[in-house]
Amino acid sequence: MNSTNLSKLGLGFLLSSMSLFAVDANMGAKVIDTKCTACHTGTIEDGLSRISDQRKTPEGWYMTVSRMQRLHGLSLSAQEEENVIKYLSDNQGLTPDEIKPFEYVLDKTPNFQEAQADTMLSEMCIRCHSNARIGLQRRTEGEWDRLVNFHVGQFISFEIQAQARDRDWFGIAQKELVPYLEKTYGLQSKKWIEYKNSMKDYTLPSSWTFYGHNSLDGDFTATLSLEKENDESYKAIYEASYLNGKTFKAEGKAILYSGSELRVSLKDNNNKRFQQILHINPKESTIEGRLYETLHHEIGSSLKGVSDNKEVTYITKIYPSALKAGEKTKLVIVGSNLPKSIDLPKNIKVINQISSTKNRIEIEVVAQNISDTKAYDLKIGDIVVKNAIAAYNKIDYMKITPDYAIARYGEETEKIKKEFTQFEAIGFSNGADGKKGTADDIKLSQLPVLWNMKPYDEQAKEDRDIMYAGSIDRYTGLFTPSEGGYNPTRKLMANNVGNLTVTATYIENNKKLEAQSHLIVTVPKFVNPPIN
Repeated sequence: MNSTNLSKLGLGFLLSSMSLFAVDANMGAKVIDTKCTACHTGTIEDGLSRISDQRKTPEGWYMTVSRMQRLHGLSLSAQEEENVIKYLSDNQGLTPDEIKPFEYVLDKTPNFQEAQADTMLSEMCIRCHSNARIGLQRRTEGEWDRLVNFHVGQFISFEIQAQARDRDWFGIAQKELVPYLEKTYGLQSKKWIEYKNSMKDYTLPSSWTFYGHNSLDGDFTATLSLEKENDESYKAIYEASYLNGKTFKAEGKAILYSGSELRVSLKDNNNKRFQQILHINPKESTIEGRLYETLHHEIGSSLKGVSDNKEVTYITKIYPSALKAGEKTKLVIVGSNLPKSIDLPKNIKVINQISSTKNRIEIEVVAQNISDTKAYDLKIGDIVVKNAIAAYNKIDYMKITPDYAIARYGEETEKIKKEFTQFEAIGFSNGADGKKGTADDIKLSQLPVLWNMKPYDEQAKEDRDIMYAGSIDRYTGLFTPSEGGYNPTRKLMANNVGNLTVTATYIENNKKLEAQSHLIVTVPKFVNPPIN
């Protein structure tokens, strides 16, 4: 299998190609015992050198197995590769709470900005890697030390790069960094064993209900149905119903790793491929993650849900989060074991009961006699949801998300694809204090705006970035970067990079609101592994 061309598609691509053969972790163990032991001493039962001293996510093991094939001559079929990853993930994976702080990198959340990490970690590691790449693995002290040595041997120039050539990088790494990593991200075998023991009687629920959101079409409810196949995979059917009336359906295959990490590969009716990266909390029977286009991870939806067999009432989401005074609006409540009794504030009147199931309630409502914007509590059965919904008659200001974004030029017909950016405009109220940008501001709703762009600064104006870098859809807010390669019509035949300001304009009752976001259009990311 040629792993070098699959870095961007990663585990999801491998999963989507596997419908013709069985997934079997036990077969993966046999492959390890027969092929991996050519270099790694020991056995599966007693422990294998290097391998048994690490724990990783499915994506992490995929990267390891791919590297063994790319650099060390290991030869595996696609079926063998998947079975090995399944075995390693199930037996040397990560617990849900170890994964949760770093879900964003597995979900490929676009334009996510990591929090500032420890100074030493930032200078020694994060100048090349994300913090998440480090945090999504567990190793013994000896294995962290071997990883340091691997970097010195494999990447021979990095010690003369910035933040390395001005210090004894190797000495600091061995004496200070390795002990820090062992203390923070040590193997912690006891924790993994306790988790595995707690999962012995766990059965993956066959149906889930989600609340979802994407920046183009807004809020929606979705369901995921799973039917066990004859192997260790599931047939998956995903269906979504948007508040704006759109629907979506896709079918495919799912694999559960380490009892809590669900990876789903889907195709819609047009044969477009999608991936779902889902993280299950087995104790709470909740789930969260993301759905995205396989070839464009930046185009997708966030997901948060609950199993349909959860025994207690659970409120996943009430949407939309705000009602405009005087407008009839469909209000949706998503969760599990939802009671039929709903107490609404006196200012919100029910016009029509649309539908009601134990997982989803739809009612048509209207907000009346609204003088000031206010967030109201909702009582659903015995549960009071604080500040569940706002009612408003005016929008004070708006924000664009993301407020800072990166798009990348490319070629849709080539392996290096364009990376788009989908913008969204959200309205806000100033809150009780009447001041913009304070703690009591109230987030309202997605706004229908007109999108435009302008040069970010004088240099961008001089370089005519607005002409070359790409275009934005005036009505949807989708930015499409230009083609890759040098441009003979630009000064110095430069490529189609750009430094732009994205603007959104909203007009209502002769009042104009405007907001801005900063967009950098840059070169493709040629090295784009499953975990950056």
